Amino acid sequence: MPRASEGERARGAGRLKAIVDAVSNVRLTDFDAWNDLDALSSHTGVDGIDVDPEGIIVSGESFQGLAAIGVALRYDPDGDAGFVTSDTFEGQFEGHFEGKRAIIDKITVNTDPFYQ
Repeated sequence: MPRASEGERARGAGRLKAIVDAVSNVRLTDFDAWNDLDALSSHTGVDGIDVDPEGIIVSGESFQGLAAIGVALRYDPDGDAGFVTSDTFEGQFEGHFEGKRAIIDKITVNTDPFYQ
């Protein structure tokens, strides 16, 4: 199998960084995944999204991968006090490149473990 040149490796590393940055900074409220997360508590907040670059698959100008989505779950009708807990759920994302920029097209999340 041919080995990637240093330039190809650098380009690949740059693309992976662009994907990780895009997923980590995405506004989940813009995606269907938010509906599943928001249903978990009266006030759900996103603590963060972690992406392992090793788990990203790039195919041409498209990519996909897994993410760990951390949320804060607040159970209080007023949002000021009450019980607060946090949890992490497995998510999946898909996207594409526009030039060097990674665009996230879809994010889903598996909240089934919450209900078990």
